[in-house]
Amino acid sequence: MNKRIPTQPGRGRRPKPLVLDELTIAATNTHTIRHVLSRWAQRLEQAFQSQPVRLLLPDDRPLYVAAVRAWRALAARDRNVAAQLLRLPTHAVLIECAVRHAHAGGDHDALSAWVRELSALILLELAALGELPEAGAECFHLPAGALRDLRSIRLNLLLPLPTTALTLRFLPGELHVEAENAASPLVVTLQRDAPLPVFDSLPEGAVPEAPASRPYHEIVPGIFLALSDNNPLSDFEAHPDKTGNTLSLGDKPVEAWLGSLRSCFAMIQTYLPHLAAELRLVARLIVPVGWDAERHLSASYQEYIGAVYMTLHPNDMTMVEAVIHEFQHNKINAAFNLDPLLHNAFSPLFSSPVRPDPRPLHGVILAVHAFQPVALLYERMQQEGHAFAANPSWQRRFAAIVEKIREGAATVLDNAEPTTVGRPVFEEMRRWDAHFAGLQQA
Repeated sequence: MNKRIPTQPGRGRRPKPLVLDELTIAATNTHTIRHVLSRWAQRLEQAFQSQPVRLLLPDDRPLYVAAVRAWRALAARDRNVAAQLLRLPTHAVLIECAVRHAHAGGDHDALSAWVRELSALILLELAALGELPEAGAECFHLPAGALRDLRSIRLNLLLPLPTTALTLRFLPGELHVEAENAASPLVVTLQRDAPLPVFDSLPEGAVPEAPASRPYHEIVPGIFLALSDNNPLSDFEAHPDKTGNTLSLGDKPVEAWLGSLRSCFAMIQTYLPHLAAELRLVARLIVPVGWDAERHLSASYQEYIGAVYMTLHPNDMTMVEAVIHEFQHNKINAAFNLDPLLHNAFSPLFSSPVRPDPRPLHGVILAVHAFQPVALLYERMQQEGHAFAANPSWQRRFAAIVEKIREGAATVLDNAEPTTVGRPVFEEMRRWDAHFAGLQQA
């Protein structure tokens, strides 16, 4: 049996039943997504504290044990802040990958690498919050190449690390990085407005791949365009028209991306205010993956809640559809992390209204769940006389969306075998399907 750090007392209490009444469209409030995120945060807390220590490489064990100990001390004083740290996409994706990897009995080196990075990132945040003793955490020795960089959304910092063996020491408000054979350690001040650190005493051949940078550009408060990405799964692509998610601005300036995405959030706020409130709860990062004038491609991952990949497109409606679509995936993926929602999620395969390849019901559900609020956006724009609604191509797109989601809903509702928790999701899908059927008949 693999040794694990005992979880904190009280963490194993029975959670409230998961209720998913308005997971697709928040028609009245944001209670459902708040409940889902709360339950998911509990899952992250449990998983973070219970990594199999014996499967980690020896050099990584002290780092992990120190991170858990320090995080628990914060949780004892401020549970909400401690939970928010684990929910940051840059941290949560490493926890989710480690959980799945450990359960699957995968490569121990990969597991250790994810836990190593996670532990260093958590200690970095705790140091920035001043949540470490004045004496500081003990020094952590890492072999050459064990950790490529450190990042913090809260500090808006990406710190590429030297390629030599390193010693890291986390102190309240500071990080000390000592590279092998360097003349002196680098002292990093952990404040958002501090000057960017510069390694200026490294031996030849040990220089980081890039200088420190500010990779997170605010779109709206709390949501950022991310010019850095640590998702281990970004190269794994399920879409037949894509080959991974390589970070790229597509030769467009950051300002063009920010302007387009801000327009998207403004439109959602105007026509779907409850959905806009949900996005502010869920969304944290949009990772750019190029520009294309003809088509739009986007992606999200069940392990990477709070983050999505998007190309930039000149059409405003294409962009707003993509924002809604991918963050709807984030919402239901957070729920999928807690319950399968249906018993026949992955077998057999069915045709999908939005994809050329046969899909399991899980995939068709994702499509319907993503496009029902997009159809509602079009409906609200039409009702309120938006200028776009007078355009024949806009009207054709609205009709095509309704047709696609009705086809997908029929596939799901005729074949789904819901779990007890999942049943309200399909009841909600049925209600909205009936609503859009009325639009077709009108």
